[in-house]
Amino acid sequence: MPHDPEVHGTFGAYMRGGAPLGQGRTTDVITVEPTWATRDQVTEWRSEDGSRFKRVTDQAGHETTQETTLDGREKQHVRINLR
Repeated sequence: MPHDPEVHGTFGAYMRGGAPLGQGRTTDVITVEPTWATRDQVTEWRSEDGSRFKRVTDQAGHETTQETTLDGREKQHVRINLR
């Protein structure tokens, strides 16, 4: 039966099945920190010539690589995953 304010009152009370606030049907809420799989994966390394690299891979598999050369120049390379 769809929500009818005349019959059910507020939408919140309708979703709780008429139970008082904090009881009855409730939505699931994640109260813990995201897992490693939901965070961006960061990898840092140096090449043989001393240049620094930092690669960030997000949830969708997109990679952003930041490169800093010995003379201070910065480059950024992006690989977009087209799944």
